[in-house]
Amino acid sequence: MSRHDHRSNFTIGDLLLLAAAAGLGLVAGYFAAERVGRVNAQRVAGALERWKVRARTPRAPWTDEDAERLESRVLDALRRDAVLGRRAVRVRVLEGGIVELGGRVRNSSEIALAGDVVRAVAGVRTVLNHLLVPGADGEARAVPGPSTPLAARS
Repeated sequence: MSRHDHRSNFTIGDLLLLAAAAGLGLVAGYFAAERVGRVNAQRVAGALERWKVRARTPRAPWTDEDAERLESRVLDALRRDAVLGRRAVRVRVLEGGIVELGGRVRNSSEIALAGDVVRAVAGVRTVLNHLLVPGADGEARAVPGPSTPLAARS
């Protein structure tokens, strides 16, 4: 057997070097994956433990006063926004930090903006965004139902 393979320009030494590099890469990849896996497993375990503690912690009952304070903070945040401060956005706070938005805005980006502004307010857990864009899909009209703002039902 000659030192050179006649079908390619690789020498036996080149192939051995390539095989050694691939083996070294596999070993390094294995150890890196093990470390990342351990770190991720620790992060997930920590997050689960925090969630369990939070679930065991008794919460004070939601009061009308809590709802009024949260509604005030949400309205303040909407009024501070340069665009939303000029829109008639209705805010209704339901139990447990659920905030319902109603009214009309000029375009769909304002709907997304309102949701983002309200989600950033401390105490808001969920945003039910029922804002409408007049003329976007024909006549904008609220349909009465359980998820429609109370003001739009009458």
